[in-house]
Amino acid sequence: MMPRYKKITDLLHSYGVDVIFLDSDGNVNELIPLWLECGINYVWPFEVAAGNDAVAIRKKYGKDLIIGGTIDKRALIKGKEATREEVMSKVPFLLETGGYFPSVDHVRPPDVTFENYCYDINLMREVGGLEKLSFY
Repeated sequence: MMPRYKKITDLLHSYGVDVIFLDSDGNVNELIPLWLECGINYVWPFEVAAGNDAVAIRKKYGKDLIIGGTIDKRALIKGKEATREEVMSKVPFLLETGGYFPSVDHVRPPDVTFENYCYDINLMREVGGLEKLSFY
């Protein structure tokens, strides 16, 4: 895929596009250097269950790689305490180092309660220095 990705990323770069996103599931650790080499610099969702460690990846690649996701969706099922522990173990460091878009590591499962969903969003907004949402 690299020659094809490179062709696309070269075209995008020629038009001034400097952030090129790839949605990829599973463990991406071995793919990241290849993607960076061919011009892909933003990866989401960084699934925790697949063994991805966004903090370690940030320390290894710095701001060369933009990271999205990383919050284990299974923590939201377990409740507020598990969600807080998951968010606080990653989000402050990743936000501080830059190039990070906090979200769950894919879509929220249907067994996440609305209360836990709202708690997750408000906690991430709080950590990010934003106002609390008023819908819950």
